[in-house]
This record gives sequence, C-alpha cells and structure tokens, in this order.
Amino acid sequence: MVVTYFDTRPKRKREDLYDREKELSDFENSLRSNNPLTVITGIRRLGKTSLLLVGLNELGVPYILVDFRGVNPNSRMDVYKRIESALNFFFFRENRSLWEELKENLRTITGLRVLSFGVNLSWREEKTDLVALFRELEKHDVVLAFDEVQYLRGPVGSEFSGLIAHLYDYSNLRIVMTGSEVGLLHDYLGVDDPKAPLYGRYFHEVTLSRFTREQSRDFLIKGFEQVGVTPPEELIEDAVEKLDGIVGWLVLFGRRVLEKSSSSEVVEEVFEEAKRLTLEEFENFLSKRPAARKRYLEIMRAVASGWNTWEEIKEHLERKEGKSIADSVLARLLKALVDSSFLQKVRNGRNVHYKIPDPVLEAVFK
Repeated sequence: MVVTYFDTRPKRKREDLYDREKELSDFENSLRSNNPLTVITGIRRLGKTSLLLVGLNELGVPYILVDFRGVNPNSRMDVYKRIESALNFFFFRENRSLWEELKENLRTITGLRVLSFGVNLSWREEKTDLVALFRELEKHDVVLAFDEVQYLRGPVGSEFSGLIAHLYDYSNLRIVMTGSEVGLLHDYLGVDDPKAPLYGRYFHEVTLSRFTREQSRDFLIKGFEQVGVTPPEELIEDAVEKLDGIVGWLVLFGRRVLEKSSSSEVVEEVFEEAKRLTLEEFENFLSKRPAARKRYLEIMRAVASGWNTWEEIKEHLERKEGKSIADSVLARLLKALVDSSFLQKVRNGRNVHYKIPDPVLEAVFK
C-alpha cells in the first residue's frame, strides 16, 4: 500500500514523514541512550503519534502502544481495557512468536487470564499486577508507549503515574509518553509538584513545532507531486495562509483537493470543517468547567481580537461582567487554557502576552 503525505493515518516509515529529521533523531537518540522516560509534546495535529511510530519502527524495537485519547479518567476499567487491547494487538498482530514464548509465564501473573485469543485483565478485587506484567516484557526489551497520557487524571491517573514511577525506579524499561495538552502533561509528570508520584525524575522532552510558511508550502507541493497533481499556485498560497503550519489541517486540505477538485472553494470548505472540529474540542473542554464557561469564551475572544496581555484580558472580562475579577481567579483561568494548549504564553523579554496557537481556533473566536 502506497502511503503519501496526505494519508490521514499516522505515518510509520521515515520516507512518509515530512521534514522531522531533527526531532526524529532527538527521539531515537533518547531511546538509544536508554533514557527511562522520553516525552513527545506539541499542540494538536502536529504529528506526535507519527513521530513516535516512525522512530520506534526505525529503531526496530518491539513496542506496545496504548492510546489514552478519550479515556474515561475516572474508570479503572477503561484504562485496563485500553492496556488489554494494546497487549493483544502487540501479541497477535506483530509479535506472535513472542506470545508463544511468553504465554506460560503470563499465566503466573495475578489477575491476568491467558486465553486462546489473547490476555484478559482484571480491574476489580484481584487487579492485574501490571508491574509484574510489564517486568515480564522488560526481559524482551519491549518499549512501553502511552499516547495522550494527560487524559489520565484523578485517583486512576495518580495510580497509573505511581506505576510508571515504580517502573522508572526499579526496571530497565524504556517508557515513552506523548501529549498535546502540554501543561496538563507536565502536571501529570509532576514537574512542579513535589507530591506527584513522578516528581523529580528526569525525562527527555522532544517538542514538535508547527511548520514554517516555507515548510507548509513545500509540504503541499511535494504531497501533490506524490500523486501526480498540480494545483494552481494561488490555491496552495491560500491554504498556507489560512492553515498556517498545522500539518493536520494541511493534510486535510490535500485530501479534499484529491477527492473533489482544485477549485478555490476547497480551502474555505476545509477551513470551515476544521473550525467545526476545533470548536467541538473546545466545547469538550468547557463541558468539564460549566461554572466558568462564559469567562473562558470571553478570554478566547479577547485574545483573538488582540487584547492579549494580562491587563487587557482582565479589563475585557471586567468590562463584560461589570465587576472586578481577582488576579488569582484570572490566573487559574489562563493556566487551564494554557495547560490544555488552547492558549500559549509568549515571553518577549519582560513582556508577556497570550496567543491562540491554532489559526483555525483563532478564527472561531474572531
């Protein structure tokens, strides 16, 4: 099967991944150096999962990838089911010989059943001993990868980070985490919280940035060359201008051109679809914070309109509400938006302002 830059699925081979050589080399070197924990960060739709998969496949190491996107953070069952699914994919789709070698040892692990079609994990009274399970995989140099791990919160998230801390301290496993809500991931890792299970443990961070204007244009041109299509130059320029370095939106644009036509309406169609998707994501953020919903919306509108310093945002909110807002309250609101990567805090010397890193989301609030 031919994979192109405009394939919407995560990439798995180096030649399918556009211009991430520096980040890929950084990631691979971290694993080669046997760092116990490597973290891949970046805002949504920059290709973190692709970088992860390409790097692991380039190194030729066996790995288990657990995708925590959309996991119920209050459900141990949901977390264990995600791990169970990843294990069975690993054993039966990619490492059948390792399954035959390991299955008798797996039978000795508390709370784990070995079935003819895979393993079954328990999350109730006799929980599966995940430490014993992962230590068994350690013997075969299996890398543990957890995608979007910041979704694990509350007691279940703390329990899982305690597991990772134990493996960090007492095993030789190499663990990889990714996260698009960068502040929340740093909170999960306990960067500034001495009470967090993972506090104080070194991790190597690989950060993905959006494409430059030149990279975005080159990405589209080369992507169309791969499929023998030559759209008008002005159409590419329009897409680069509006989609501004977010590779996920550039891929969506490429797909739409291939499926429909090279008409000027395609960019606007993609832009409207992208706006709908980003708004859904932001609504999900708001649904967990109903009491502050109006304030979050007004902060985003203020920043999108250019009122982007602390003082300007505060003045905007107070004008809208007709009352003073405590600095501590505004600090919490801004931190939540930055932690979830809906806002970015930008420092220029002593000056600080906020920006919406995704141009599509910024357009939603203009």
